[in-house]
Amino acid sequence: MKPITFWPALVGILAVLAATAVDKQNFIQLTSAVNAAIIENFSFLFLYGALALLALCIYIFFSPLGRVRIGGEGAEPIYSPFRWFSVSLTTVIAMGILFWAVAEPVVHLHEPPPFSGVESGGAEAMRFAMSSVFVHWTLAPYAIYTVAALAFALAFYNCGHSFSVGSLLRPLLGDRLGEKTAQGIDALVLFAVVVGMSAVLSAGLLLIGDGFQVLFSTPKSPQVYAATAAFIVAVALLSAASGLRQGIQVLARINTVLFVLLMLYVLVVGPSIFIIKLGSQSLAEYLTGFIPRHLLFNEPASSRWSGWWTTAFFASWFAWAPLSCLFLGKIARGYTVRQFILVNLLLPSIFGFLWFSTFGLSALYFDIQNGGAMYGVYRSEGLAAMAYQLFSYLPGSIVLSLFFIFACFISFITATDSNTDAIGGLCMRSVTAEHMGSPFGIKLLWAGVIGIVGWCSATYLGSDGIKMLANLAGLPGVLIVLGAGASLLALMYKLEV
Repeated sequence: MKPITFWPALVGILAVLAATAVDKQNFIQLTSAVNAAIIENFSFLFLYGALALLALCIYIFFSPLGRVRIGGEGAEPIYSPFRWFSVSLTTVIAMGILFWAVAEPVVHLHEPPPFSGVESGGAEAMRFAMSSVFVHWTLAPYAIYTVAALAFALAFYNCGHSFSVGSLLRPLLGDRLGEKTAQGIDALVLFAVVVGMSAVLSAGLLLIGDGFQVLFSTPKSPQVYAATAAFIVAVALLSAASGLRQGIQVLARINTVLFVLLMLYVLVVGPSIFIIKLGSQSLAEYLTGFIPRHLLFNEPASSRWSGWWTTAFFASWFAWAPLSCLFLGKIARGYTVRQFILVNLLLPSIFGFLWFSTFGLSALYFDIQNGGAMYGVYRSEGLAAMAYQLFSYLPGSIVLSLFFIFACFISFITATDSNTDAIGGLCMRSVTAEHMGSPFGIKLLWAGVIGIVGWCSATYLGSDGIKMLANLAGLPGVLIVLGAGASLLALMYKLEV
């Protein structure tokens, strides 16, 4: 075991749980103040950093490094191309697209920022809402994961560095990065990702809890959230115990098929022409205003809109990236750098555009047709309930809701499986390119911790607390991922053919 990685992270998480239990209000006030300071002082780092990483991905794709095979010329792939894409897609997006696909566009439609110059509820507000969603869920966010995972894959397989977040920085720092410092970085990432993952689990618990209430009249309660979290963690652990080639790739394929079926059904039975027309217009607005939208040139200094939305989402992506990159890099053996960028950046971005256009524009359509009913649900019941309100307008709403709940379960089980695998490897010295397994007991411990923290945040903090937790975990993440980008540039001179 790596003691400097394992114990500080575990003690830190337990301290957070204790602080929440002893004095919830003071804990929320303290974390809110830290969160506000991060948004106030570091928004530029998240926004400009994500765009710089996207530019780096494009540069690497067309560079000679794009031809380099991860693991060397004779490396055999772990997964077939479709299985690789399924696992990469579903382990990254987790609950995010299920929780925000309906909620975010509707909120932007009714609450556009003053600097946008659009009126609430109109056609311009719809295009603003959807183009904002594309900023938060397509190219730049996936570039964050792609750079971090690619830097790790090349460092781990091609350079022989250890299974550690510190390996992201080895090509840049070399021997100047000592073993204790590397373990300290792993501890920081482990703490940040457990917090971030718990925040996403709490989003899933809220979403599933609302589904149980709509379908079975089961009141939302701490007991329901606890049972749901326990089930998710238990199934994820069963999958993790079966290894990379068994449980997770089966779950990922089921998850991908579920996503596609849900999307196609809503597109066919929903407002198809409206989705195609407004989706195309919103995409065009996003692409033509790409740089201003990402860097928010029109936002005045006094505005806090980007801090609460764009920075918060980017912080969440940065928070997950340092740990998720270990798993994404590990499963990429045998493929070229160019193929890696296609599977982890371009294809997920296309999927994100299709998914958010289908669900987001359906929600906008029915909101307008029903006098702001979707927004009314948000105001009265919260973000998680909005998906089920959308389904109530579609044929077969009960079956659709059941499929959606099942997709929620499978989605987070897949993400929990992949991340507990990476967490287990991060805590141990024994994980190498030849021996990639980690002890089940370590996975069990951390999966349990994630479940408990997720239950606490769902029960006591709600959706606002979810975004706050993600922000807190994002600051160390952005520094590590930007360092990984610099390491990739250093690797170009070592590995180009």
